[in-house]
Amino acid sequence: MPNMLIRNAMIIDGTGRDAFKGSVYVIGDRIEAVIPSTAGPDDDIARKEHNNIIDAQGLAVAPGFIDCHSHFDWALPLNHHQEFLFPLIEQGITTVVTGNCGFSPAPVNEASKKLVRDFSDILAAGPFSYNWEGMGEFLDYLDSAGGLLFNNAQLVGHGTLHLGAVRDIKRRPDSEESTVMTNLLAEAFDSGVFGLSFGLMYPPGLFSARQDLVVMARAASDRGRILTVHMRALSKYSGSYPNIPFLSKPHNLRALDEILSIGLETGVRLQISHFIFAGRKSWPTAQKAVRMIEAARKKGLEVMWDIYPHFCGNSYLAVFLPTWFVKDLAHNLENRSAIRKLRFELNIAKFLVGFDMSDIQIMDAGYPAGEKYNRMNLVEIARQEGIAPLEAMLKIIKESHGKALQLTYGYSGDENNEQLVEKLMAHKLCLFETDTLLRTSGSPNPASYGAFPRILGRFVRDKKTLRLADAISRMSGKTARWMGIPERGEIKPGYFADLVLFNPDTIADNTTVKKTARRPTGIEKVFINGELVVEAGSYLRDKKHGRVLRAN
Repeated sequence: MPNMLIRNAMIIDGTGRDAFKGSVYVIGDRIEAVIPSTAGPDDDIARKEHNNIIDAQGLAVAPGFIDCHSHFDWALPLNHHQEFLFPLIEQGITTVVTGNCGFSPAPVNEASKKLVRDFSDILAAGPFSYNWEGMGEFLDYLDSAGGLLFNNAQLVGHGTLHLGAVRDIKRRPDSEESTVMTNLLAEAFDSGVFGLSFGLMYPPGLFSARQDLVVMARAASDRGRILTVHMRALSKYSGSYPNIPFLSKPHNLRALDEILSIGLETGVRLQISHFIFAGRKSWPTAQKAVRMIEAARKKGLEVMWDIYPHFCGNSYLAVFLPTWFVKDLAHNLENRSAIRKLRFELNIAKFLVGFDMSDIQIMDAGYPAGEKYNRMNLVEIARQEGIAPLEAMLKIIKESHGKALQLTYGYSGDENNEQLVEKLMAHKLCLFETDTLLRTSGSPNPASYGAFPRILGRFVRDKKTLRLADAISRMSGKTARWMGIPERGEIKPGYFADLVLFNPDTIADNTTVKKTARRPTGIEKVFINGELVVEAGSYLRDKKHGRVLRAN
């Protein structure tokens, strides 16, 4: 078997302990030995026949980074996915946790395939045939479909389960349909998925009753699997709720209370997805939210959260529309009365949340004539077209059939207000994610290129928000242990050789608001399962050495 020796490296092993000088010896796809410099020279290993010796003087070697919240299960079935997903591994990511926010490509049946395809269209990087039904068939398909760019740890989406059993986004499951959903969930767990995800801001999760969510959460808890949750609201005011919270609890805190109570009732291990505070007037609710989570921890709930280090996040443009408008979208887009009501509610939202139409930037308009709007915000588009920003929004939603993607700014801070994201990042309950969508078209989320380098450069080296070893642990070993991913995330004998060599003095995110596709600085080499996939910061074309991971 091929072997490799990485010498003279600063080893950051993913456990959280301080870095130490030494060598890492790899045979095939596994780490054979970790040799601290204090143990003496590694000459015996270096003399082994055909040894590939890498001098890592001045570099750190860390476990491959794990993106704990991703949606690339909607791209991996495409044989050419490496052609547009490569920015992930160029920033050091070797494993992604997919199936988040309530949607996974399986399980499906003949009746639900079209529904799942329609509701997940914004996630899909291109059309693909559903050559599977059950989750086991889907994972087998990925295993045999020509290789994966990175390792994939799959979750199963509650929305997909609901559509498979109920085939209606608004109706609650009856007792028989609920049984079908739990049976499908059990089959997915048997196939090796790592957990269940809720997407409560998106149909059908948006219309799901608490008691139905409890049933699913308890099923995950009984199997010892994790539950990841996109809450009903991420801001002080949200269209997910019918009332305006002038005197009542802010909507994001109400949504948080819901999911914490479900976690406490069922005992499920809970991951709060993209724990962000959308809009400037939502930022002050963060302190209360953190206290709520800490209180739930004291009551026995196993809970953590994840964040990204940029101040923007991607979703579909129609996410700004309230529930009542979405229920009859095609009609309401043509209804002047409905649009007047919508304008009134969005003006209230602007007042309550502290966002502006200039904070909404089009990633991918979703139709050919709209490509000119990519990278422009709604105010810029409105000015160019001579219409109001709301008209510009509704025009793009209509022309794209609701599939347009956008970036919203003002999430947990901005370039002049980083205190909140630093506090969230430094908290012991925080893990890291990208939550990014990458396609062959449009303007990408900057997290696609620079999320992990931004943490290590700006927030670790420059601002001292975290210790380097702590940050690496949260990107690797701590995430692997929490998610239940075996034999990865640490530089340890017997573990798989997912490794990143980087320069701690130069690593940096180079993206800007208008140039979101700039490659990072400082990532020198990336190995996945012992195979070199990034050299001198650049992806080695068509290398696909990732694997489907399965929970024990």
